[in-house]
Amino acid sequence: MQKSLAITLVASVLALLKTDMLCAQEIAPPFTRPQLETGEEVSLNDFRGQIVVLDFFNANCGDCVRVSWELETGIQEYYAARAGNPHGIAVQVIAINSEISDESDMEAFLRKTELGMVLDDPEGTLLEAYGGTSLPYLVLVDATAKGPSAATPRVVLRQEKYEGLRKLRGAIDAITGKPEPPRAPTGAPAETAQEPGGALPPLETTDLVTHETTLDVAAMLASDIRVADFMAEYRQERPASEFSLAVSYRPTWMDFRTTHIDGTRRKRLTEDYYAVQGSVGADLNDALTLKLDGGAYDGFSTYRALWMDEYNRLKFRDRLGYRDADPWGCNVSPSLRWEYLPDAGFMDAGVSYQYDKVSPGYQGGPPLVRLRDDYETVGARLSFENVLTRRLRTLLEGGVDETTDRETRTTLQGSANYALAEDWVARMTVSYARERPKFSAKSISAAIERDWRGIWFAGVFGRYYEDTSEVDIGVANDAAAPPLKTYQTGLGVRRQGIRSAIKLDIGPCFSRYDRRPRRNTDFDQLYKDRDWLSVQAAFQYQF
Repeated sequence: MQKSLAITLVASVLALLKTDMLCAQEIAPPFTRPQLETGEEVSLNDFRGQIVVLDFFNANCGDCVRVSWELETGIQEYYAARAGNPHGIAVQVIAINSEISDESDMEAFLRKTELGMVLDDPEGTLLEAYGGTSLPYLVLVDATAKGPSAATPRVVLRQEKYEGLRKLRGAIDAITGKPEPPRAPTGAPAETAQEPGGALPPLETTDLVTHETTLDVAAMLASDIRVADFMAEYRQERPASEFSLAVSYRPTWMDFRTTHIDGTRRKRLTEDYYAVQGSVGADLNDALTLKLDGGAYDGFSTYRALWMDEYNRLKFRDRLGYRDADPWGCNVSPSLRWEYLPDAGFMDAGVSYQYDKVSPGYQGGPPLVRLRDDYETVGARLSFENVLTRRLRTLLEGGVDETTDRETRTTLQGSANYALAEDWVARMTVSYARERPKFSAKSISAAIERDWRGIWFAGVFGRYYEDTSEVDIGVANDAAAPPLKTYQTGLGVRRQGIRSAIKLDIGPCFSRYDRRPRRNTDFDQLYKDRDWLSVQAAFQYQF
């Protein structure tokens, strides 16, 4: 699934209530700014007697598109159609451009959001005055008091992370227009009350916690094989740390058939695979993040391993030296992330250790030779991610793996995301792997996606893969897979909400083996051409 499917939310209700009560006592800094398109000066005092929603945005902020459009339709148009809130008070949304933006980006942003009133503050002075530190940022101002001697407009609510229409409408509907003189912030002496024109203090972020859950279901379906994958993940992010834990369950059903073991054998094989994977990360400073990943699994990790284990069991179970397999494994991977260019350049470096207990192959006899069943893999990874232009982002990765009784495997991969137009994004990934003496693999994948107001996304994707001949660990050489080519294409759609996101990908996949005339025909049913249906659905929720 891409890195983020939804805007992060404040999770602690007590912290939110504390912030709201504090904001209810703060005087709103007055301002006068030009309208973006006409240059006409607009002042906060122009909206005396009304409720004002300040929407701070930037044209290059992806989340801002969705938030601004939802505020324009769900707040501005909603209350205009109802002649104000339940107390008859008019509501005005004012969008404020808070960073310098390219003209074409701003035009695209305005077309997507259809904003009615936009003020220009490219230096972000208003954002700072109202205590904002990131975008999007919302402020609800009660300016209902009228007249020269009326109370100064006051801040009712600030949201550093947008929490949807329900909370915002609740705060708007609670404003009655009855006079309430502003008081000093909680815990401060009366003589230190906020002066008009002063900057509001930034929101405290020490209590900000994002909780995120993901449910993912995927399946690969062929005429004689069905593999499903169910995954549930929990993530927690704090300002300087993160934690995640994922559990997965993968049932496999496949037909087993061979005609070279005491005649024809047919059987339905089933296997349950379980895995758990977790990670913790912590910021060492503003530029460095340390992360540790680790996990374990139990069961056959591929349908090929399941088929091969049954083949060996039928062929060698009555021979001295045969033992039933109990596959499992574990892994650990520390890494360090360095942000060498603020928001534009990242380097990740890490090492990994993997232990696998596999179902081994058998050779010879008598006596029967049981091949190795435990393997260790030590690897190293290095990647560079760069935002080269406002439209182009690239990722270059390299890796080296050393596995017991195997030659060194090297892997290179490069990917790029490019914004073709205001609503279109193209993605491409190319990879290559090599292991002496004979193995090599290469693949290329591409996707193009269109979005509607940052809420609905639809796209097409495709992937091509080929390798020369793969030898799985623990498998006898004569049982190695022949050269393989796969072709995959499909359609994808997703909806990005404020707290949730959902996606669906579906498409065909075709696997084609290059079976040579001189081969062990025992494995023809395993290594046969197949037409697959690939389906994946995912749901993500933040709270």
